Amino acid sequence: MRARRITLRALRGEAARYEKPQTEPEAALIQAATRLFAERGYDATRTAQIASMAGVTERTLFRYFPSKNALYRRVMFPAILAAALPRELTDIGKLFASDSESYSDWHRRILKMRIEVAKHAGPQFRLLIATLMTDEAVRRRVIDLWKENLWKTAVAAIRRYQKRGQLRADLRPEAIARAVISLNLGYIVGRALLAPEAKWNDQAEMDATVELMMRGAAAAANPGK
Repeated sequence: MRARRITLRALRGEAARYEKPQTEPEAALIQAATRLFAERGYDATRTAQIASMAGVTERTLFRYFPSKNALYRRVMFPAILAAALPRELTDIGKLFASDSESYSDWHRRILKMRIEVAKHAGPQFRLLIATLMTDEAVRRRVIDLWKENLWKTAVAAIRRYQKRGQLRADLRPEAIARAVISLNLGYIVGRALLAPEAKWNDQAEMDATVELMMRGAAAAANPGK
């Protein structure tokens, strides 16, 4: 797939088509392609294998998708959007929310958004991770899009809470933003990819994640010693 063609507009267009296939064969092809591309990668996946898993002929596959690259684009672009650039986070207004919102509420809201997406997009998350590990061009373009559409607004949000005195002002906002993202991703990966069958208590986990971010993991000093 040509990384230079990855734009936010293209991501959203393919995502809309991914979510609403026109026929049952198209839906089966999309589902099979998502799974196989995630498991084997682009180069090792054959269109005949996708067609077989979908229960259709290869000729039928090419009736819906003129090339393997077109099918890959259909499943890969929504994966990027769902896992890395959801509309809820790229919308600046929703990311910043109201002026009265506390940092803790903001962090919980962002984490809740990501968990809800992850619960319903496990195969897409796996596909994206596999692609980012093997396709350098796509990885670089995804990073560029993420920086353009999310990173700056996230850092600005952290800076806002620093000015309010809710976060430490002696740390660079970029460092705090990276810590927030790392904590969130740690839970999301475990929740959606590593052990989706486990009995997760999302609310308790969100509370613990925010508490860890706000107070750290060090034990309180014992005043008696």
